[in-house]
Amino acid sequence: MRTATVATLFGLFFNIGLAQVNPTPSLQPTPLEAFAGQPSAQVTWSKEVGRIESAEARVVVTALVVEDAVQPPHRMRGIRIELTNQNATDQVYLDEAKLEAMKKALEEIESGIEGFRNERGDGPLRYLGACELRQSRPTVHTLSAAYYIAPDSSGLSLSAFKGQQFRFPNHRPSELAEAIGRVMDGLKDH
Repeated sequence: MRTATVATLFGLFFNIGLAQVNPTPSLQPTPLEAFAGQPSAQVTWSKEVGRIESAEARVVVTALVVEDAVQPPHRMRGIRIELTNQNATDQVYLDEAKLEAMKKALEEIESGIEGFRNERGDGPLRYLGACELRQSRPTVHTLSAAYYIAPDSSGLSLSAFKGQQFRFPNHRPSELAEAIGRVMDGLKDH
Protein backbone atom coordinates (compact mmCIF):
# COMPACT_ATOMS: atom_id res chain seq x y z
CA MET A 1 0.00 0.00 0.00
CA ARG A 2 2.91 2.37 0.76
CA THR A 3 4.17 1.92 -2.79
CA ALA A 4 0.73 2.72 -4.20
CA THR A 5 0.52 5.86 -2.10
CA VAL A 6 4.02 6.98 -3.06
CA ALA A 7 3.28 6.23 -6.71
CA THR A 8 -0.02 8.08 -6.65
CA LEU A 9 1.41 11.12 -4.86
CA PHE A 10 4.49 11.20 -7.08
CA GLY A 11 2.34 10.93 -10.19
CA LEU A 12 0.06 13.69 -8.99
CA PHE A 13 2.92 16.08 -8.23
CA PHE A 14 4.76 15.14 -11.43
CA ASN A 15 1.67 15.68 -13.61
CA ILE A 16 0.79 18.95 -11.88
CA GLY A 17 4.33 20.16 -12.51
CA LEU A 18 4.14 19.24 -16.18
CA ALA A 19 0.73 20.83 -16.62
CA GLN A 20 1.76 24.26 -15.36
CA VAL A 21 1.63 26.92 -18.02
CA ASN A 22 3.98 29.27 -16.19
CA PRO A 23 7.63 28.23 -16.00
CA THR A 24 8.97 26.94 -12.69
CA PRO A 25 10.21 29.75 -10.46
CA SER A 26 13.95 30.18 -10.33
CA LEU A 27 15.55 27.06 -8.91
CA GLN A 28 18.62 27.19 -6.71
CA PRO A 29 21.66 25.41 -8.16
CA THR A 30 23.11 22.37 -6.45
CA PRO A 31 26.44 23.05 -4.70
CA LEU A 32 28.39 21.50 -7.61
CA GLU A 33 26.40 23.45 -10.21
CA ALA A 34 27.08 26.73 -8.36
CA PHE A 35 30.76 25.87 -7.98
CA ALA A 36 31.19 24.83 -11.63
CA GLY A 37 29.44 28.02 -12.73
CA GLN A 38 32.03 30.30 -11.15
CA PRO A 39 34.06 32.21 -13.76
CA SER A 40 37.35 30.93 -12.31
CA ALA A 41 36.25 27.25 -12.13
CA GLN A 42 37.57 24.69 -14.59
CA VAL A 43 36.74 21.08 -15.28
CA THR A 44 40.11 19.40 -14.77
CA TRP A 45 38.97 15.83 -15.43
CA SER A 46 35.86 14.30 -16.97
CA LYS A 47 34.83 10.94 -18.30
CA GLU A 48 31.57 9.84 -19.89
CA VAL A 49 30.41 6.78 -17.95
CA GLY A 50 26.98 6.12 -19.37
CA ARG A 51 24.40 7.02 -21.93
CA ILE A 52 20.75 6.09 -22.34
CA GLU A 53 19.01 6.89 -25.60
CA SER A 54 15.45 6.45 -26.80
CA ALA A 55 13.41 7.82 -29.68
CA GLU A 56 12.16 10.49 -27.26
CA ALA A 57 15.24 11.55 -25.27
CA ARG A 58 18.90 11.11 -24.42
CA VAL A 59 20.81 11.28 -21.14
CA VAL A 60 24.60 11.41 -20.92
CA VAL A 61 26.24 10.76 -17.55
CA THR A 62 29.71 12.23 -17.01
CA ALA A 63 31.98 11.97 -13.97
CA LEU A 64 33.90 15.17 -13.39
CA VAL A 65 36.32 17.04 -11.17
CA VAL A 66 36.02 20.82 -11.02
CA GLU A 67 38.77 22.98 -9.55
CA ASP A 68 38.88 26.66 -8.67
CA ALA A 69 42.02 28.23 -7.22
CA VAL A 70 40.03 31.31 -6.17
CA GLN A 71 36.88 29.88 -4.56
CA PRO A 72 36.92 27.50 -1.59
CA PRO A 73 36.59 24.48 -1.40
CA HIS A 74 38.92 24.73 -4.44
CA ARG A 75 37.91 21.26 -5.70
CA MET A 76 34.65 19.37 -6.07
CA ARG A 77 33.90 15.99 -7.62
CA GLY A 78 30.63 14.67 -8.90
CA ILE A 79 28.45 14.05 -11.88
CA ARG A 80 26.96 16.00 -14.76
CA ILE A 81 23.75 14.60 -16.21
CA GLU A 82 22.90 16.05 -19.63
CA LEU A 83 19.25 15.66 -20.62
CA THR A 84 17.94 16.22 -24.14
CA ASN A 85 14.60 15.76 -25.84
CA GLN A 86 12.95 17.38 -28.88
CA ASN A 87 11.83 20.39 -26.85
CA ALA A 88 14.53 21.01 -24.26
CA THR A 89 18.01 20.42 -22.96
CA ASP A 90 19.16 20.60 -19.37
CA GLN A 91 22.21 19.79 -17.26
CA VAL A 92 22.06 18.65 -13.66
CA TYR A 93 25.15 18.60 -11.42
CA LEU A 94 25.30 16.38 -8.33
CA ASP A 95 28.26 16.47 -5.99
CA GLU A 96 29.90 13.30 -4.77
CA ALA A 97 28.08 13.42 -1.42
CA LYS A 98 24.67 13.06 -3.16
CA LEU A 99 25.55 10.14 -5.43
CA GLU A 100 24.96 7.30 -2.97
CA ALA A 101 21.47 8.63 -2.09
CA MET A 102 20.60 9.00 -5.79
CA LYS A 103 21.82 5.48 -6.57
CA LYS A 104 19.81 4.02 -3.66
CA ALA A 105 16.68 5.90 -4.73
CA LEU A 106 16.99 4.53 -8.26
CA GLU A 107 17.49 1.03 -6.87
CA GLU A 108 14.40 1.48 -4.68
CA ILE A 109 12.33 2.43 -7.72
CA GLU A 110 13.74 -0.54 -9.64
CA SER A 111 12.84 -2.96 -6.86
CA GLY A 112 9.23 -1.72 -6.81
CA ILE A 113 8.50 -1.97 -10.53
CA GLU A 114 6.97 -5.46 -10.62
CA GLY A 115 4.61 -4.72 -7.73
CA PHE A 116 3.74 -1.37 -9.30
CA ARG A 117 2.88 -3.06 -12.61
CA ASN A 118 0.46 -5.37 -10.76
CA GLU A 119 -1.32 -2.59 -8.85
CA ARG A 120 -4.56 -1.23 -10.16
CA GLY A 121 -4.16 2.29 -11.40
CA ASP A 122 -6.70 5.09 -11.29
CA GLY A 123 -5.52 6.72 -14.49
CA PRO A 124 -3.84 5.94 -17.77
CA LEU A 125 -0.53 7.54 -16.71
CA ARG A 126 1.16 6.44 -13.48
CA TYR A 127 4.57 7.11 -11.92
CA LEU A 128 6.58 5.22 -9.33
CA GLY A 129 9.21 7.40 -7.67
CA ALA A 130 11.23 7.48 -4.49
CA CYS A 131 10.39 9.82 -1.63
CA GLU A 132 14.05 10.84 -1.41
CA LEU A 133 13.82 12.50 -4.82
CA ARG A 134 10.53 14.34 -4.37
CA GLN A 135 10.32 18.10 -3.81
CA SER A 136 6.75 19.15 -3.07
CA ARG A 137 7.69 22.74 -3.93
CA PRO A 138 10.74 22.50 -6.17
CA THR A 139 13.49 24.81 -4.95
CA VAL A 140 16.67 23.03 -6.12
CA HIS A 141 17.69 22.26 -9.71
CA THR A 142 18.37 18.58 -9.18
CA LEU A 143 17.41 15.24 -10.69
CA SER A 144 14.11 13.48 -10.15
CA ALA A 145 13.55 9.98 -11.49
CA ALA A 146 10.57 7.68 -11.80
CA TYR A 147 9.29 4.64 -13.61
CA TYR A 148 6.23 5.50 -15.68
CA ILE A 149 3.46 3.40 -17.13
CA ALA A 150 1.42 4.94 -19.95
CA PRO A 151 -1.04 3.34 -22.36
CA ASP A 152 1.57 3.21 -25.14
CA SER A 153 4.83 2.65 -23.25
CA SER A 154 6.62 2.31 -19.93
CA GLY A 155 10.12 3.06 -18.75
CA LEU A 156 12.46 5.53 -17.08
CA SER A 157 11.34 9.14 -16.69
CA LEU A 158 13.72 11.93 -15.63
CA SER A 159 13.05 15.54 -14.71
CA ALA A 160 15.06 18.45 -13.35
CA PHE A 161 12.03 20.34 -11.97
CA LYS A 162 11.87 22.75 -14.91
CA GLY A 163 8.59 21.53 -16.37
CA GLN A 164 10.24 19.15 -18.84
CA GLN A 165 10.09 15.38 -18.79
CA PHE A 166 12.67 13.18 -20.45
CA ARG A 167 11.23 9.71 -21.16
CA PHE A 168 13.11 6.55 -21.95
CA PRO A 169 10.63 3.83 -22.97
CA ASN A 170 11.85 0.29 -22.35
CA HIS A 171 14.69 1.53 -20.12
CA ARG A 172 14.86 0.98 -16.38
CA PRO A 173 16.11 2.98 -13.39
CA SER A 174 18.80 0.33 -12.81
CA GLU A 175 20.61 1.53 -15.95
CA LEU A 176 21.09 5.00 -14.46
CA ALA A 177 21.93 3.50 -11.04
CA GLU A 178 24.70 1.44 -12.67
CA ALA A 179 26.11 4.54 -14.40
CA ILE A 180 26.15 6.40 -11.09
CA GLY A 181 27.95 3.43 -9.53
CA ARG A 182 30.61 3.71 -12.25
CA VAL A 183 30.96 7.44 -11.45
CA MET A 184 31.45 6.65 -7.76
CA ASP A 185 34.15 4.10 -8.62
CA GLY A 186 35.85 6.43 -11.11
CA LEU A 187 35.98 9.36 -8.70
CA LYS A 188 37.94 7.31 -6.16
CA ASP A 189 41.03 7.67 -8.37
CA HIS A 190 40.66 11.44 -8.86
